[in-house]
Amino acid sequence: MNLKNLAHKIIIDSIYVPVYKFFYENKYQALSVASIEATIDAIVDQKISLSRFGDGEFKWIDMTDQGSYEIDSPELRKRLLEVLQSSNEKVGIALPQAFRDPKILTAKIYWEREMGFYGKTWLANVKPGKHYYNTSVTRPYMDLKDKAVAKSTFDKFKMYMKNKTVLVIEGNRTHFGEGNDLLNGCNKVIRLEGPAENAFESYDSLKVNAKKLIESQHPDLALIALGPTATILAYDLTLETNVQSIDIGHFDIEYSWYLDGATKRTAVAGKDVNEVGD
Repeated sequence: MNLKNLAHKIIIDSIYVPVYKFFYENKYQALSVASIEATIDAIVDQKISLSRFGDGEFKWIDMTDQGSYEIDSPELRKRLLEVLQSSNEKVGIALPQAFRDPKILTAKIYWEREMGFYGKTWLANVKPGKHYYNTSVTRPYMDLKDKAVAKSTFDKFKMYMKNKTVLVIEGNRTHFGEGNDLLNGCNKVIRLEGPAENAFESYDSLKVNAKKLIESQHPDLALIALGPTATILAYDLTLETNVQSIDIGHFDIEYSWYLDGATKRTAVAGKDVNEVGD
């Protein structure tokens, strides 16, 4: 980071972190957001599906032009809002750990700044009386100051995969569970690949092909790693096929970092890590 960008960041932090503290902290923390432990337990014991809303999803809703791997569109915004505001009990909606308590995160200042800057719009789209799950269930390692929860989360996931037929829907450079043992206990792994970028532009064909595989292969569950497309597809597949569908996000990359004892985000051989530059 050059000096100009650093100075800009310091100025922005000095404005919006206090805005968060004064105007929004109590409102965010009044939301009912489950712990990471309670979220993995709900996936395993209650067999809920999961659609996750991190800062990226909220920014896609706001159409803030993140310059990311998924372009903004009115349809993407519409569908994300539909899922976020749904009340179907089969699909758990997950919100950021930062909404619950940013102090346990390594990126505490980042989240306080973002919640201060976007506070009014982000809070307008969630329901104070609704129970939410925790997006950090798929990020139980790198973002946490205390990484003790990572082992139990990964272990419970691997145990849950035992003897299951699993449909993995992923970007064509993701390779979820390859090169590690996350899916070693599965009875069978079926894969459906979508575009690594702008997957939502191919949403209709992705959903059609996923439903065909579900009808022919009868998977026990679907794991979906496709950015905001996964958030929506997990919801639709649950309602339309009754198959447990989990927006699994960066879980595989987090597990690779956990195994390596990584202390910062690094490239993982053979896999696309969108948070690490080329």
